[in-house]
Amino acid sequence: MKKLIGFCFLLALGANAFGQTNKNGSSTSSSQAGTSAPETKKGWWTLGLESANNASFYGRNTAIQYPYIAGSLTYTHKTGLYASVMSYQLFDTEDVIDETDVSLGYAFKLGERFDGSVSYTRFFFGKNTPLIQAVTSNAATASGNYDWQILYTGLTTSYVFGGSNDIFTVLDNSRYIALDPLWKGKFTVGLDPKVSVIAGTQDFAETHTTVTQNKKKGGTVLDPIFGGGNGNNGGTTTTTTTTTSKRFRVLNYAVRVPLVVNVGNFEFEPAYRYAIPVNKVEGDESKPQSFYSMNLSYTF
Repeated sequence: MKKLIGFCFLLALGANAFGQTNKNGSSTSSSQAGTSAPETKKGWWTLGLESANNASFYGRNTAIQYPYIAGSLTYTHKTGLYASVMSYQLFDTEDVIDETDVSLGYAFKLGERFDGSVSYTRFFFGKNTPLIQAVTSNAATASGNYDWQILYTGLTTSYVFGGSNDIFTVLDNSRYIALDPLWKGKFTVGLDPKVSVIAGTQDFAETHTTVTQNKKKGGTVLDPIFGGGNGNNGGTTTTTTTTTSKRFRVLNYAVRVPLVVNVGNFEFEPAYRYAIPVNKVEGDESKPQSFYSMNLSYTF
């Protein structure tokens, strides 16, 4: 019954904020698909619903898969200011809501080819959540996207802080491919294939061991064979020191292929993503895997 109530709550919230970034760092807005805001409105709302077969955080994931469903509600002002709330419910966990993100941001355009955004997000987690990102609580993010006509390039940088402090960057290259001419339909359909490289800081522990020869008190001890003497027969002391340092490395390579369908104010986006984690530290259980997701949104 508890899970049913949580599911209904997410459906009521209902995908993603304009210019917002998901947990993989890549932009979730469909700016290439030709979706534009109504010019006559001062602001508009977006209800979203997202589901996927597993959760990940900047290319890292747990050994156990956690399928989830997430609902979002976003208000965007025509000036580019926006606010959003998004809640996640993982299947087969004890909490009704495993994570809620509250974001404030500003999206802007510079010329015809460049757009960007800045935002702040506060994370709230359920008491028993197994999510990797539960060790942190805040994120400040800045992103910029440039349309080269051949490629659409995006660079996103996030500073994640509160409990754990880290920096992540995501480099995306994509190109929206319109499929409308295939059937001359009244709605917009296209593919938006994307290749991403995620980099970030990781904590590395280095252990140094030093062995020190102790001097025996009371002078020298004669060598029973050669008759010599030395003052270093008092045993040894072993000292172990562990230091932790952060290193900035590539964390993940990924390919994502979504099908973007726009019907009036609705957008449907089924997607497939394959991610390959690299440079894993000890204890990291991430492995190459496929992700399947579905995003639904309604703007009004």
